[in-house]
Amino acid sequence: MTMQDVADFFTSSIVHKWIIEQFWIFPLCETLHFIGLSFMFGSLLVIDCRVLGLAKFISMKEAMKFIPVAIIAFSVNLITGYFFMTSDPNNYIYNYGFQWKMVMIVIAGINALWFWLGEHKQLLTLADGEEAPFRAKVIALVSILVWITVIILGRMIPYTDS
Repeated sequence: MTMQDVADFFTSSIVHKWIIEQFWIFPLCETLHFIGLSFMFGSLLVIDCRVLGLAKFISMKEAMKFIPVAIIAFSVNLITGYFFMTSDPNNYIYNYGFQWKMVMIVIAGINALWFWLGEHKQLLTLADGEEAPFRAKVIALVSILVWITVIILGRMIPYTDS
């Protein structure tokens, strides 16, 4: 299966037709994507800054309550991102900014799994103001750096080509 086969698959979908025939869908998706990104990154900043020790005044248990917000916001971005790509797949799948953004999102997902499966439960047992383990701090730092990179790459998509 080639990249063009993937582009043709998306172009032939009913979602593609729906998006290009309804003028309001793409701007709505852009708005929802921005709001989702804001909620997701904001939630991750609360969690990651607490884990890094930059926000010790926040209880770790309270910081972890932002995880569902981040997951819901990521889901919104996943759906709207799918709509973007489906609207003009040739513009996206050959675009280096988009390709690198997808790579970074996969890295972010692996990092999130490492956090959830390896550190999450231990962090919930920390007392208020207690330092997180070094491994958890590495995960938090990687999270912040990767998501900043995703944001930058997303903004580069209109300005990069294949």
